[in-house]
Amino acid sequence: MNAFRTPGTSDAALLIRGATVLSMDPVLGDLEGVDVRIEGHRIAAVGPALDVTGAECIDAHGMILIPGLIDSHTHLWQGPLKGLGAGMWGMGDYNRHIFPLRERFGAQDVGDATFATGVEMLDNGITAVLDFCHNVMTPAHAEAGLQAHVRTGQRVLFGYGMLGRFDTLAADHVWRLAQVRALAREWRGADAPVRLGLALASLEFAGLEMVASEIALARELGLPMSFHQNVAGQIHELHGAGLLGADMLPVHCNPILDEELALLAQHGCGISFTPESEVGDGRSTSVIARAHRAGVTPSLGVDVPSRVALDLFSQMRFTFLLMRAEEAERERASGRWPLARYPGTPFIQPRDLLAYATVNAARGLGLGDELGRIAPGCLADLVLLRAGRFSPSLGDPAAHVVLQANVGDVDTVIVGGRVRKRGGVLVDGVHEQAVDATRRVRERLFGTTTTAMHATSATLS
Repeated sequence: MNAFRTPGTSDAALLIRGATVLSMDPVLGDLEGVDVRIEGHRIAAVGPALDVTGAECIDAHGMILIPGLIDSHTHLWQGPLKGLGAGMWGMGDYNRHIFPLRERFGAQDVGDATFATGVEMLDNGITAVLDFCHNVMTPAHAEAGLQAHVRTGQRVLFGYGMLGRFDTLAADHVWRLAQVRALAREWRGADAPVRLGLALASLEFAGLEMVASEIALARELGLPMSFHQNVAGQIHELHGAGLLGADMLPVHCNPILDEELALLAQHGCGISFTPESEVGDGRSTSVIARAHRAGVTPSLGVDVPSRVALDLFSQMRFTFLLMRAEEAERERASGRWPLARYPGTPFIQPRDLLAYATVNAARGLGLGDELGRIAPGCLADLVLLRAGRFSPSLGDPAAHVVLQANVGDVDTVIVGGRVRKRGGVLVDGVHEQAVDATRRVRERLFGTTTTAMHATSATLS
C-alpha cells in the first residue's frame, strides 16, 4: 500500500477519507479517492486506506480537496464598508470617499472589522491572507487588528501599515518603527498562525528615504514586505537603490515595464494582482499575463471589500478570462484569426489560476515551503469542496475548481489542523459574532446604519 508520510505523530489527528486530492505538489500530482491524515497542525500522510487509529474521520467521498485558498492582498478593515464602493469610478472616488473613512475608525473598529472580514473569508474557503492594514492610526489599532486575527483562526500575515495620516507621516514614523520592532519579538515563526510583516509606505507619498528605512528594519527583523506599486518607474527606483529583493511582494503593478518585470523575476519576486479592483479603477490589466510570461509568480487578492466580494473563486475565474482575452487580442493583432492552436498557445490554463491562489500566494506570504500544497510536512490548511450540486465536471478537476466552483460549494475548512467549517457551517458560533461585529462598526461610524449607508452610497452612483 503506497502512502506519502512525514515523521512524527500527534495525539490530535484528523483523517479526511476518500477525496479527490488536488495536491498542487509536483511530485504527488492529483490523487483520486485517497486519504489525508493530519497530526497536529501539519499533514502527516497522503495515500489510500490510511490508518484511522486515534483520528477523527471526515467522509470526503465524491468531494474535491484543495489547499486552502490564499489571498495575497486585502485591506480587511474595509469589510464593514461592503457596498460603499459599488459605484466608484476610478481611484479618485476611492481616495475621496473610501480611504478617508479610516480616520474615523477607532482601534475597536479595526478589531471588529478585521474579525468580521476574516470570518467571512474563512466561510468562503480563504484560509490565509496578507492583511495589508493601512489603518494603523495608533499603536492600539495594530494591537486590535492582530488580536482579532487570533480570534478568527485564519492564517494571517499582518502587513503593518506604515502609511498613516499624510500630515503627520514623518512624525508618526518614529513610533511606527518602534512598535514594529516590539511586535516582531512576538508575532513571527512559520508555524505561528498570525505573523508580522510590513506594508511599506507608498513611495509616491513617503519618498525613497523613508521607505528605505522601513526596508532596512524589515530585513533586520526578517519580516516579509509588501507595497502598492501604482506609479510608473518605482521598480527601477528600488532596484537602482539596491533595495529590491525576494522578500517583497509588489501589488497591482499596472504601469510596470517589461524591463521591470525582468528585474522582479531576477530577484525572485512575485506580484499580487487584484483583478476586480484593477478593472474597477480603469487600470490596464495586461500586467498579469506579462508577469506570467516573464517568470514572475502572480498571486491574487480581493483588495477592497468595500467594493469587491471576499471570493477567490470569482477572482480566479475573472483572471483566467482576462488572460485569455489578452492572448486572443495578441493573436488578432498578429493576423492570426480565427484562433488556432499551435505550440505554446494558449499559454494559460485553469490549473495555473489555482496555482496563483495556492502555491504562488504561499510564496508571497513567505511560506513557500510550508503552505499551498497537500503533501506530508506541509501546514494543514485545506478546503473540501462539494463537486457540484448536480454533477462534477468532466476532465481536469482543477478546471472544475476554477471555472465551476463557487463559495456555496465550500463544505469543510481546516486551518492548521483545526476544523473551522464543517458540513457547510462555521464552527464555534463565529458567524453570529461576525455579524454583530460588523453591526457595531457601522453604528459607531454611521449612526443609523441603513440611512447613512444609503446616503453615502448614493454619492458614488
